[in-house]
Amino acid sequence: MNSLCRIPAVIFLVGALVCHAGAALAAEGNVIAKVGNREITREALDHIIATIPEQNRVPFLTPDGRKKILDEVVAFTLFAEAAKKEGLDKEPAINTRLDYAQTEYLAREYFRRRQAKAPPISEEEMKAYFNSHKAEFKPREEIKARHILVNTEAEAKKALEKLKAGEDFAALAKKVSIDPAKDIGGALQLPDGRDWLPRGSFEASFEHVIFNIPKGQVGGPIKTQFGWHLVKVDEKRQPEMPSYVQVRASIMRRLEDERNNELHKQLTDELKRKIPVEIK
Repeated sequence: MNSLCRIPAVIFLVGALVCHAGAALAAEGNVIAKVGNREITREALDHIIATIPEQNRVPFLTPDGRKKILDEVVAFTLFAEAAKKEGLDKEPAINTRLDYAQTEYLAREYFRRRQAKAPPISEEEMKAYFNSHKAEFKPREEIKARHILVNTEAEAKKALEKLKAGEDFAALAKKVSIDPAKDIGGALQLPDGRDWLPRGSFEASFEHVIFNIPKGQVGGPIKTQFGWHLVKVDEKRQPEMPSYVQVRASIMRRLEDERNNELHKQLTDELKRKIPVEIK
């Protein structure tokens, strides 16, 4: 992987802007690097590091981290200067992209600064949301189950007769099932390997049937696009309601998203009243 792919993606945008219109930054303070006739200052580097998301910024606050950022800015500047010498900056498509990159960055920064003026989401707001939306946080019922999948209804009925005669479900699954899960006794699992299966994990009609099978019993035959199933439900449980502390972070994200969406609409409407917009 080349070095330009190792720094957070925001650096690519900021690096492009510095290369495109960085003369103002270069005039602000001590020069720490020169690329041809272009100067890169300590202040410019500070501005660039400040644009890295806070959760990713810490590694770049050290001397080694600052050097990595500087190396990237130097690389961007070299590439940009080479592009100019080849006349790429004169191409209409590239000019459009550069203009849009600057427009997008300014827009995001404007929105970020308006966001920063809003008071933080309070504990009272989050607790009130939790208390009035408890149904949203109630965990879904879960089961552990096994299945046998065969091609025809006749095969499914034949397998069901063997189970009624006392044959072990897992052992029979290994013998007759055409599903790869037969190797683990027909055990149904989520893609990540978990074997507790919550409601919402299956196609609706199939799920409706299997969640109504009593614990320890076999249901079916059930037809799906894959064939005919017999299902044995080994366990059932209703997970406990999470506490406020457990879901606090997700509530904060929800409320922040709601606030940001409202602010975005409010600002858009406000600015449309001040700045003419015509869509043809």
